[in-house]
Amino acid sequence: MQTRPPRRLRVAFVEFTPSGGLFQFSAQLGEALAVGGDEVHLLTGADPELGSGHPDFHVRPVLRSWHPADQEVVHPVVRKVRRGVRAGMRAYSWLQVLVHLRRLRPDVVVWSSWRFTMDALGVLAVDRLLPRAALTIVAHEPRLRRRGDTTTDKRGVLLDRTLAAAWRAMDAVFVLGAEARDRVLERWEPSGPVVVVPHGDEAALRGPEPVPPAASTPPVVLFFGSWTAYKGIATLLDAVPMIRHEVPDARVVVAGAVADVDAAALQAHAERVGVETRPGYVPKDDVAALFGDARVVAIPYRRATQSGVVHLAYTFGRPVVATTVGDIPSVVADGETGILVPPEDPVALARGLVTLLADAGLAGRMGAAGAKWLAAEASWARVAAVVHDTVDVRSSAR
Repeated sequence: MQTRPPRRLRVAFVEFTPSGGLFQFSAQLGEALAVGGDEVHLLTGADPELGSGHPDFHVRPVLRSWHPADQEVVHPVVRKVRRGVRAGMRAYSWLQVLVHLRRLRPDVVVWSSWRFTMDALGVLAVDRLLPRAALTIVAHEPRLRRRGDTTTDKRGVLLDRTLAAAWRAMDAVFVLGAEARDRVLERWEPSGPVVVVPHGDEAALRGPEPVPPAASTPPVVLFFGSWTAYKGIATLLDAVPMIRHEVPDARVVVAGAVADVDAAALQAHAERVGVETRPGYVPKDDVAALFGDARVVAIPYRRATQSGVVHLAYTFGRPVVATTVGDIPSVVADGETGILVPPEDPVALARGLVTLLADAGLAGRMGAAGAKWLAAEASWARVAAVVHDTVDVRSSAR
């Protein structure tokens, strides 16, 4: 008996920012859906950092946006004016979204985040404009956090009401772990299923040059990602003296865009313990060199849903030392692809990092195991298959 081939879908991703982790996820998932037979369009901002390698994947830089890591300190008056300008850019972008979606008439529309009341209203407008399209979101962070304080929920009467309506309009929600699924169900009431999918690899950031195996690198620890309060950078800095006591020639590098931390205080702390810092968004072409120089990647988060940095480390064959928060333990096999430690425990973090810094062979074996797991369990083809099958059912039901 022959099986029916999958229905070809027209899928539209809406990703306002043309760079960073959310954009990279959408671009790689969109490419995988196109490889699987769908027609995919990614609406985003100018100069996207990833393009298309498949004829059925179309990256359309038609929106107005700004970089999410654009957190430079400015005068309060300038900040107020800039906020107004950005609100205008967002409104213009939503008009462009509506225009392009009306032309495309997609079967499926996919978002990754909503930050403002305007976003929720835009989602509801799309729901009215395209009554036959399945609306979905990949909920990387089920709860909306304040941009300047990622430890606090962003709330407001109008924002809460419109966001709740936008979530109810979702025909399917995709999350990156079981705990994230529970958070969605506790906080929101989507009309469709909440489906767990793997994160996928970060092959788009590998670059053309070969990356040395972890076993051949010097004893270097890398922290990679935005400098936010919940990521536990201070815990890593507190662990450094203990690391150096056991591995005197160890180096620690902290690289990423400055978000909601006191950058001056963090830099001063880093200088006191001899940590190299690289503040600022890391361009995709520089990522491979940072990971290629490291033996182990530190993920000392205080809280999390999931971490793309774990998958990025595995992409480069690097083991991780990560905390037991959120859904991270579901992707770190303790003692096989990395080492799990309690959050906010610099002694345990130092012990885990020293284990891999002092044993290059062990780091190499764990890094290779992480890469193998990523290929077997979290390929983009696998993610795309789950997404396609889910939205196919939901769009048919519409």
